[in-house]
Amino acid sequence: MHELAKLFYDIGEPYAAGLFEEPEKGYFYRHAIANARWLEQVPVAGYDLGERLYPSNGKYFRSGFAVNPQFAITYMVDWDKLEAKSEKAAAVLREFYEISHNPGGWTHAAPNFKRILRDGLSSYRERILRQPEGEFREGLLALVNAMETYVKRGIAYLRSVDAPADLIAALEKVPFAPAATYYEGLVAWNVIFHFDGADNLGCLDDGLIHLYRGEDYTDVIGELFGNLDAAGTWSCTVGPNYNPITTQAVRAIRHRRRPMLELMTTPEMPDELWELAMDNIRVGSCNPSFYNTRGIHDMLAARFPHIPEEELALFCGCGCTETNLQGLTRAGGTDDNIPLLKILEEYMHRHLAAAKSFEEFFEGLCQETEARIDTQLDEITDRYDYMAAYLPNPIRTLFFDDCIENGKDFNAGGARYTWTQSSDSGMINAIDSLLAIRELVFSRKIYTPEEFLAKLTAEDPEFYANLRRCPCFGTDDEEADLLGAAYARRVYDVYRNKTPRSFIDAYLITEHQFLRYEPEGRMVGPTPDGRHRGDPTCDSIAALRGKAANGPTAMLKSAARLPQSLADGISVLNLTLSKKFVGNALRALVNSYFAMGGIQVQVTCTSVEELQDALQNPDKHRDLIVRVGGYSDYFVNLSPALQQAVVERNVHELG
Repeated sequence: MHELAKLFYDIGEPYAAGLFEEPEKGYFYRHAIANARWLEQVPVAGYDLGERLYPSNGKYFRSGFAVNPQFAITYMVDWDKLEAKSEKAAAVLREFYEISHNPGGWTHAAPNFKRILRDGLSSYRERILRQPEGEFREGLLALVNAMETYVKRGIAYLRSVDAPADLIAALEKVPFAPAATYYEGLVAWNVIFHFDGADNLGCLDDGLIHLYRGEDYTDVIGELFGNLDAAGTWSCTVGPNYNPITTQAVRAIRHRRRPMLELMTTPEMPDELWELAMDNIRVGSCNPSFYNTRGIHDMLAARFPHIPEEELALFCGCGCTETNLQGLTRAGGTDDNIPLLKILEEYMHRHLAAAKSFEEFFEGLCQETEARIDTQLDEITDRYDYMAAYLPNPIRTLFFDDCIENGKDFNAGGARYTWTQSSDSGMINAIDSLLAIRELVFSRKIYTPEEFLAKLTAEDPEFYANLRRCPCFGTDDEEADLLGAAYARRVYDVYRNKTPRSFIDAYLITEHQFLRYEPEGRMVGPTPDGRHRGDPTCDSIAALRGKAANGPTAMLKSAARLPQSLADGISVLNLTLSKKFVGNALRALVNSYFAMGGIQVQVTCTSVEELQDALQNPDKHRDLIVRVGGYSDYFVNLSPALQQAVVERNVHELG
């Protein structure tokens, strides 16, 4: 054994030890062996009486290790913990880490669950063995063998604690042999989720329906959802091929914050499913969210005409909601953030005074923004090249088509499609800021550019009152929305027109804000949309907080005028409704919005009074779930600034 591997084995760090068993070999092999040693030696997950799935409740990953595999960035290191174990080991790994650390960005993905259930992981050995001899083949074989070892160790443990016989019997088959029953399919799905550390459960109902024989496993799906939540991950997709498992998944998500259950809607979606979804939202679960199946299909078909229909049907919004095709795509999640409002702030202070017209100012801002985005896309490409060279992902290489056949790592162009995905911050703030500049400086000429900037910087109350009287996005003002659409198109077109380089197939833009709208806001001074210094930016493509004065229909009509079909990574819209809303009102809103071209709606059902009480009495509202910037969370878990941003949203009354 190499002395460096022994160093790490001696302090109980099998992943790091695997990296140094054969340090002269390539990074893919070394990380494959590291994953294998971790699976062989990590203590198996615990089991609680009554659980139907295993591993369960986030107990797969172990807190006792300083070096662990990490599903999106290959591996992660707790340096304080490692140094406490051995300063020498920490120094050795730090030297390696400085060469092969994550350069930024986050990969979202959903494995090819359906293929694994159909073929079994044992068949993957045959695929691997068809590849030429070498480190790629040997690394993947070691990984598959280690996965089987882990499952066998888990079975032995389950027998020792008298776990249910049907769970043990299922694990004796899956995921290495094909699943033959609905329950075996759920057990296999759960194991693959834990091996991959996936942040998305993929197309659950479509992947399991071939095994369905009339069973009701709502409780087991609920346990699977709980495992995802406990693991700190995100989402799951159901529909549009509605079946009994779709219904069970919607029932299982009731009162859960995660996964974000993405319900692919169509005009033909059954009344029963609509009513069940409405009931869930009415009781405050915020789940499911609604996705426009036809709009997404048409958007992706236009961007990627070479992708077959059957592959487009594998759409699942990974992470918060970013576009993926299950089992086929290596797609970034938060590859970068384009700070649109910060760009506008800087450009405004430098160039507003010299602009001879609003059109000149607008064109200059767009050109500045386009150049900034283009530069950031080049930086993302450089990061992808770096990860291809130094940060392989052997587990996802195993689970995603066509990495094995291509003989390439998941992070090096092995998957069938490789897309980058970035988000922006402040799109709606920038639109409202442009509207205010046009209105007060160029149209009505109430302020000179110098006066405008001086009063804005001083956050003058009278000036802010004038800002609030300006046209704004989200009120069904067609002229305002046209300016917003023109600005958004200039932003989105950069991504669509950028010529890919390296192994990247396309650059995508997603309009979801996650948690970024608070820290992004802290970096921006007062802006003409009426924000004060340091306030959060917008949390979705809905009207800014407090501005949707004409109601939800007007707000949705404005949002639909944005060129959402150009934002290939999904445009998130947060809609907050009073619990007083009646019957099919929300259904009508969603269907109308989708008919106009909207792509996604996620709903929080609450009241201002309930939110304000939750601020004052958090212990009374620990189960209050709200939509944030592309996902759900318990209100009490949010930072004070995010809580206030949620409270300030328009709460729409529908009857």
